[in-house]
Amino acid sequence: MITRMKKLLLAARTSEREKVLEVLRFSEVVHVEPAEPAQVKVPANVNEALEDCFRALNLLSQITVKCGGDKLATPGTPTRVVEETLSHNRAIPETRDKIAALNRELEEIAPWGELGLKDIAVLKESGLNIALFKGPLDAYESIEAEATSLVKAEAESSLFVAVSRTEIKTSDKLTAVALPVREMAQIRDEILACQRIVAEHESALECLALRRDDLEKHYRKLLNRKRYAEVESGVHNAEEIFVLTGWCPEDAVDNLQKAFEDAVVNVGMNFEDPGEGDMPPTSLKNSPWASSIAPLYDFMGLTPSYNEPDTSGLFLSMLTVFAAFLIADAGYGLLVILPLLFAYKPLVRRGADPQFLRLGIFLFGGAFVYGVLTNAWFGETYYLIDSNQFNPETKNGSLLLKGLCFLMGTAHLTMAHLIKLRRRKIDLSILGEAGWIVFLWAMYGLICQLILGSAFVLPTEWVVPMFKISLALILLFTAPSFNIFKSALAGFLSILQNASSAFSDVLSYIRLWAVGLAGGKMAQAFNNIAAMMPSVTLMGLSLPLLKLPIWIVGHGINIILGIIGILAHGVRLNLLEFSNHLELDWAGRKYDPFKEIR
Repeated sequence: MITRMKKLLLAARTSEREKVLEVLRFSEVVHVEPAEPAQVKVPANVNEALEDCFRALNLLSQITVKCGGDKLATPGTPTRVVEETLSHNRAIPETRDKIAALNRELEEIAPWGELGLKDIAVLKESGLNIALFKGPLDAYESIEAEATSLVKAEAESSLFVAVSRTEIKTSDKLTAVALPVREMAQIRDEILACQRIVAEHESALECLALRRDDLEKHYRKLLNRKRYAEVESGVHNAEEIFVLTGWCPEDAVDNLQKAFEDAVVNVGMNFEDPGEGDMPPTSLKNSPWASSIAPLYDFMGLTPSYNEPDTSGLFLSMLTVFAAFLIADAGYGLLVILPLLFAYKPLVRRGADPQFLRLGIFLFGGAFVYGVLTNAWFGETYYLIDSNQFNPETKNGSLLLKGLCFLMGTAHLTMAHLIKLRRRKIDLSILGEAGWIVFLWAMYGLICQLILGSAFVLPTEWVVPMFKISLALILLFTAPSFNIFKSALAGFLSILQNASSAFSDVLSYIRLWAVGLAGGKMAQAFNNIAAMMPSVTLMGLSLPLLKLPIWIVGHGINIILGIIGILAHGVRLNLLEFSNHLELDWAGRKYDPFKEIR
């Protein structure tokens, strides 16, 4: 249910602005709208501090403190902790890049071994020419020097050292190599020093991670400062008076007035119903089971407009049914809902979102029930109940499931039109809407004939009369008028725009059967691969140790694909097909009252 809103206009003395804002924040019911949006400002230092604190929290949340008893939390203010966290985090990749460069340098000079660079320098000062070369092995004889040594012999990349009092000459096949600037031991020492520096930074981050709770409090404080600044800068100031606008739930008006009375703050408040041009925020208040769809709404960024119907309960119910068809396996359902049911209370106590947990129980609970009815368990068919011998892979089983998909889709779209009818004022145009309902069912009968080759629930002989009745109702009552030609033209245009989409929308629900079938085939494929693996005999027992990894990985992938299928197909049927027929555009904005973030 969408909570009814009142438009609030509040005026008070500018000198009492802070008191007024504190009362509003304490009451936690007013969705504040900036009176002058262009003037809404947040101090740059607050935004920067928020961004830095958010980054620091993300970094520290990824750190596991080792040997926690030996670590001491880093002292200092939260701001200092944020600065140190970001500083250490910047230093680690920089030092690792340096280590990588040193390793590359070490790889380049390693084939030459320890050259004794100090000795080489002394020899050069005494007048000797010392040169390093790289090239093919057969070019060795071309080196003109008093002494030549082969350091590394390879067909195309041999290494040579030449020493001579005179100029060293060689062929073009050889490439001169510059003398290293330092010995291998020096590079190794520097690498070890850099590795110690990285370890020190990582140890420091572990100590900083012990302050994560303090940082979370600091982050909430910064969020409150930002929100307060947005509200304060958005009010309209007129010398000694300031004006604030917003939205308040209808059932919270008395509580808001009482809050100002208790705080002994004099304000002028005016509450009005939303006007035609207003766009109040949307606040959904549903029963615990229907509110389980809220995490999906948040994930998808879905909010119905204030004047649109709230379909949360229907959305969740149909999504549960769609998920059952898409996953189509009792084993998968049981594998998910059992841990969720057993761990529900402990997870909630640890701060997990109960709505999200309930959503998982609903969706996979539906898959479990569907799998039991269709005898599908981890890709195999098992008849647990003798009286239920249904097999979805037989011809009759396949026809039944496809027929159910079409029937369910038509019923789903019919509910959209019934909701529209319920919200309409009573006039002759209701008959036009009723005509579209009849048209949907006639189209359902046609699709059954085309796809299934037979009637399913709806008798074939009813299809043509239903088309005639629906077209007559749509032509005459889409835009009823005393001018019958005008009415017929409006109805004809409506048919041109919507008839083909009605066909494709009903047909679209067959995706539920198709995706479920594909998932079942994948599960069977993994089972067949596992069956090829031999059992392992251990202590006289034949154990499927080689089969287990295939089962775990294969069925795990299939469950993940099932979840993706729910988002890609189950949600789509609600957001596109159903919402288009209901004319629901999900263009609302979420109710966000001004309050202390805790």
